[in-house]
Amino acid sequence: MEGSGYRGALQSNLKYCLLPRRLIISKRLAQCLHPALPSGVHLKALETYEIIFKIIGTKWLSRDLFLYSSGLFPLLSHAAMSVKPLLLGLYETYFLPLQRSLLPSLQAFITGLLPGLEEGSEIYDRTDVLLQKLSVVIGPEVFYSSLWGSVLVSSSIRLPASLFVVNHINRDLSANTQSYMLGNDRQLAIKSLCVSVMDSNVLVQRNTLEILVFFFPFHTCLDSGDCPMSLNRRDVTHILSCAIQTVLRRDMSLNRRLFAWLLGSDIKGGVVAPELKSTSGEEDYGSCFFAKYSKDLLVQALMQILHQNILYSDTEQGLLVYLKPFRILVSLLDKPEIGPPLVGDLFLEVIRAFYAYCRDALGTDIKLSYGQSGSRLISAIKENKNASEIVKTVNLLITSLSSDFLWDYMTLCFEHSFRKSGDGSDPKYVGRAPCVSEVCTLLVFLLDVIPLELYSEVQTQYLPQMLSYMAQSLSENMDSLSLPELTQALKTCFKVLSKVQMPPAYLDLESGSPDSSPSKESLKVQSGSETEVEVGEDALYPPLKSEDSGIGLSASTPELSGYLRIPKVCPEKGDVWKKGGSVQKTLLCIQDLVANFASKHLFGLQLQPQTDGGSDEPVKRKGHWEPKTITVPQFKQMLSDFFTQRPPMSKQKNNRIEHSPSRSASKKGNKGSDEEWDINRYIQNMGQMSEDCREAFAAACHFLLDCATFPVYLSEEEMEQLHSALFQVPGSGDAGFPLWFKSLMTVCCCVKDCYIQNVAISTLLEVVNHSQSLSLVMEDRMKRSKMAGYSAVFGKLQMVTVPPVSPGVLKVIAEKTDFYPRVAHVLWNQLNMETREHHITCVELFYRLHCLAPSANICEEIICQTLLDHDKV
Repeated sequence: MEGSGYRGALQSNLKYCLLPRRLIISKRLAQCLHPALPSGVHLKALETYEIIFKIIGTKWLSRDLFLYSSGLFPLLSHAAMSVKPLLLGLYETYFLPLQRSLLPSLQAFITGLLPGLEEGSEIYDRTDVLLQKLSVVIGPEVFYSSLWGSVLVSSSIRLPASLFVVNHINRDLSANTQSYMLGNDRQLAIKSLCVSVMDSNVLVQRNTLEILVFFFPFHTCLDSGDCPMSLNRRDVTHILSCAIQTVLRRDMSLNRRLFAWLLGSDIKGGVVAPELKSTSGEEDYGSCFFAKYSKDLLVQALMQILHQNILYSDTEQGLLVYLKPFRILVSLLDKPEIGPPLVGDLFLEVIRAFYAYCRDALGTDIKLSYGQSGSRLISAIKENKNASEIVKTVNLLITSLSSDFLWDYMTLCFEHSFRKSGDGSDPKYVGRAPCVSEVCTLLVFLLDVIPLELYSEVQTQYLPQMLSYMAQSLSENMDSLSLPELTQALKTCFKVLSKVQMPPAYLDLESGSPDSSPSKESLKVQSGSETEVEVGEDALYPPLKSEDSGIGLSASTPELSGYLRIPKVCPEKGDVWKKGGSVQKTLLCIQDLVANFASKHLFGLQLQPQTDGGSDEPVKRKGHWEPKTITVPQFKQMLSDFFTQRPPMSKQKNNRIEHSPSRSASKKGNKGSDEEWDINRYIQNMGQMSEDCREAFAAACHFLLDCATFPVYLSEEEMEQLHSALFQVPGSGDAGFPLWFKSLMTVCCCVKDCYIQNVAISTLLEVVNHSQSLSLVMEDRMKRSKMAGYSAVFGKLQMVTVPPVSPGVLKVIAEKTDFYPRVAHVLWNQLNMETREHHITCVELFYRLHCLAPSANICEEIICQTLLDHDKV
C-alpha cells in the first residue's frame, strides 16, 4: 500500500477511534523517519502521525504511546529545519495534554526535546517553553529527576540539559527554594553531576561547575538545613573528586569556577560566607574559607583519585589513570591558596601512589638496591614506557615544589615512624601513619628514580642534613626498633650517604649590603671553643689535591666532582660541612649507636648516664634476661682495663698503667677488688646470636666506616687546633678511648660468634688503617704549611678528613694493651673451629692484622708456636 493512499484511507475514516494493525503501522512510520531519508519523507510521515493522533485521540494515544514514541522522539536531533516546527507542533498539540500519562516515557520524551535547545536555533525559544510547560504539567521534581536521568545515560544531551538548568536558576532566590531543580532522587543527581563535570565537552563542564557553585557551597553543603539536597561527606567527596579533574583541561573559564567554589565565592565573585569575611578580612578570606571548609574535603577527594577509587566516572584505562593525580597537583600548585597547603598534607600519599604505580607498570615487585647504584631499577623503568612517563610526571611535580621540600618531608616521616601508635593513626597524616619499613622503602626508591643532579644543593646540602637528622633519630630511638627495622634503617642511611657529594668550595657569606663586594666579606667559622674567627675569603680557590684531604684513601667514598657550582644556601644551613656540622654530627650519632648496640644486643648491658647525685637507682627493663646497670665512665674503665697488660695479681693494685685511657671514672667506681672489674661478670651470656642481630651489626659497622671517610672544611686555626689535639704527647692530656672504639675492641675478643667477631675485627682494622693514613697525611700537611710559599692558602677553608681515632689512642693500643695479640689469637682459634665458612675470611683478616700490627712478631709467634706444638703436628 503506498503512503499517499494510506493517508487518504485514514482521512476518510476519521470517525473511527480504533486503528487496525497499529503495530505494523507504527513500525513503518518509524522507518520513514530514518535519518538517511530526505526531509520530504519525514514531513509526509509527520502528517500521517497527525492524522492517526486525530483518529485515536488522547485516551488511545496514552495507551499506545510506546508505539509512536519510538519513531518520533529521536527525530528532533537529526531533523531538517523544515521538519522541526511540525514535530514540535505535534508535541504541543497531542503530547502535552497527556500530562501524567507521559510518565512512563517522560525521560525519553525529555531526551528527544533537549536537542532543540541549540543556541541560535530558530526553535530554541519554542523548545524551551515546551520544556517549561512539561515541567509544570508533570511536576518540577519529577521533571528534573527525568532530566538528570537523561543526562546520566546520554552524553549527547548533556550540553543542552546543563544549559537549561543554568538558564533557569534564579540567582535572586536561595538554593533551598529551588531545590526541585535537583530532582527527588539524590543518588541519581549526584551520578549525573559527576559524569557531566567529567564530560569531554568544556561547555558541559562549565555549566555543571556553575550548578555546583550555586547549589553546593562548601560551608553549607553538609548542613541538611541549608543545603537544597541532603548530602553526606562521602557524596561531596565523590562530586569533588570528579570536579577537581577539570584543572587538567587548563581552561581559564573552568579554573575560575572551580577555584571560586573552593575559595568561597559565587559565580559573580561575591562571597558566600560574609561572616567569615568580617573576621578574616578581605585579603585572607579565600585562604581562610579553604582551610576551614574546603581543604579536608579536597584532600579526601584527591585520596580517592590517588587510590583509583573514583565512582560515577567513565572507565579509564592505560597510562592516564597513573598520571592524572600528579598532573592535578601540578595544576593546583598554580593557585597559592590551594596547592601548597594541599600538597603538604597529601605528600606521603603521593609518594605511596608513585611507588605503587611504578610497581604496577613494571608488573613485578620493585627490587631496591641499598648500594650506591640503582641501575637495575633505572634500566627497568627506562625500558617500560608507562613507568618512564610516571617518573617524568612525578619529577615535574617535585620540581614545581621548593628544592628541599621532598627531603625535609621524608626526614620528618623517618623521625615520626619511630613513634608507634596502637591504631596506626597519626594526626599529621591523612592516611595511615608510616612504619619504619615503609619509609625506608620509599626513601630508597626516591633516591634511585629522582634525578638528584637537577639541583646541586640536593646532594651537597640537603642530603647531608637529612642524614644527620636520620642518624640522630636512629641513635635516640634504637631501643624502640626491632632488629630487622634497625637493619633496614641503617641500610637506608647508607643509601643516603652514597648519594652525598661534597662541594669543591664551601662558603658561608655574611649577609651584607647588596652593593658590597664579595671579596670584602668575611667568613665566620665556629672553632671548638665556640669563639668566632674571621677569615678573609676570595671568590675562587685553587683545586685541592687528594693528598691534602685524604679522601682518596677509601674506595667506598663516593667520587667527588670538581665542577660543581658554589651552592647558595640559607644561613641556617651553612654549617653542613664545617666543624660540628651535619657531617660530623652524623659520624658521632652512628658511633653512639654502635656503642649502644654492642652494650644491649652483644654484651647484655644497660648503660646508665652518670648523674651528679649518683644515688638514683637504675630502672630495670623487662625481658628474658635482666641486664646489669653500670655508668658510662665505669664501662669505659672496665673496657680499658680489659686490654691492659697486667702484672701478677699481687702487684696489680700498685702497678697501674700510667697511660691507661679513660681515667675519668669516679673514685667510688675504682674501689674494690679487681674482680669487680672483671668484664666477664658484666657481659651476659647472650647465647647464640640471631641472624637479625648479625645483619644489624654488619649494617651499623658498614655505615660507620663510610661516615668516617667524609671530609669537612676547617679554617687554618681549626686545623692547628685539630693537629695539636691529635698529636699531643701521651700523658700531657686526655687521650681517652672513644666508647664505640672500646666496644668494638671488646666485641672482637669476647663475643662467641664468628661472624660478628669478624665484622668487628674488619671494621677496627679498617678504622686503624684509615686513621694511620690520615694522620700521616695531616702531619705532612702541617709540615708543608710551615714551609715558604705555602702560606698562600692561609685564611681559607681547607678540606680535611679527620682521623676517626687519634694517633695518641693508636699508640696506647699498640704499646700499653694486648689488643693485637688477643685479636690474633681469636682469628687463629677460629681456624681450629668447625666453621669452615669463616676460614677464608679469617685468613684475610689475619693477614691484614699482620700488616697493621705494631710488631710482625705478634702473628708470626702464633704460627711458630703452632708449628712447634707436638699435639698439632
